[in-house]
Amino acid sequence: MVNRRRQNMIGLEGSGTEGRQWSDIPLDVLNIIAEQLDVVDQIYFRAVCKNWRQIQIVRPNKKLPWLMGLSWAFDENVYSVCSFYRPSANQSYITYYNIFEREEFKVLRGAAICASKYGWLLLQKSSLSFFYNPYTKSIIKLPDLDLSFNRTTFSSVPTSPDCFCCVIQSSKSNDKIYLSMCRPGDCQWSTLKLDGFRRAVVDVVYSNGTFYCVFSGGALGAFCVADRHWSLLTNRELISRDLFHSRAHMVESKGQLLLVCPSKFFEVFKFDCLAKTWLKINTLGCQALFLGCTSFSVSAEGDTLGFAERIYYHCELYSHYYSMETKQSDRCTFYPWDTKRGTERIWIQPPEI
Repeated sequence: MVNRRRQNMIGLEGSGTEGRQWSDIPLDVLNIIAEQLDVVDQIYFRAVCKNWRQIQIVRPNKKLPWLMGLSWAFDENVYSVCSFYRPSANQSYITYYNIFEREEFKVLRGAAICASKYGWLLLQKSSLSFFYNPYTKSIIKLPDLDLSFNRTTFSSVPTSPDCFCCVIQSSKSNDKIYLSMCRPGDCQWSTLKLDGFRRAVVDVVYSNGTFYCVFSGGALGAFCVADRHWSLLTNRELISRDLFHSRAHMVESKGQLLLVCPSKFFEVFKFDCLAKTWLKINTLGCQALFLGCTSFSVSAEGDTLGFAERIYYHCELYSHYYSMETKQSDRCTFYPWDTKRGTERIWIQPPEI
């Protein structure tokens, strides 16, 4: 009988060189090989063995988010240091913004990034809230808001007339929910005081004219922008609270709501609108999820096939991904930054041009 292990060894018998199995080829080498193949051959290439399914095949694709790092540099002036990593081109860019360059830049110092969509950031500093575009240096200020909110997001590009910003605050110690709305150009926020159930809001996303808010335990509320109506789709504890020890993330994906609970493994749930419950799923299909202050769903087909079935997230100084297939986490090879301490890492959609 032929020794199958010896068949799969690299090297020649008697050459004095220690053999290695084909499955042990380093990932970066596999990535280089796979990028030379067409899409069909890539599918067969990844199917060779479990290890080879780890490869990430990327060609230039505007759907993939960039990785942005934001930190502060202090000398005789104060600078905002924005670094961008573009995965499909394997390139990074660094820009420096002197906050004294323009008077309105002073608001950037000490501001916290709360949301990221369409290449814009939504920041908050004390009672100040404003949009900032790091590509164009544009700032759009919002009315002051004396509310310490948990989560926030916005519906569309801030320069669009149909852009709405939604912030929500709730806690385990308060039976009230505070939901505030405004649009760029408004003079003040519109705040609703709603009956709560002593649960903290975990995340908020916008989908098809509605802001959805998920609370610890999986309770889900919906605020319809058109008629300004708030409703609880369910206020029952549908998911074990043990899964909410780390921040959970809600993601809008093709009109569906996904909830990702990081624990020892990543647990993913899909909301069933008819049954009003969260259903656990074991596959993402042809998509990848990017978790952050705002989480993204990206189609993983064709040029982005290597991203399928993966959840990308930030951990300490690096970015990692979790594979739904292997149930393991690994360092990213296409987001390889090891940023300095104090640098905030954000997924941001690339500029249109």
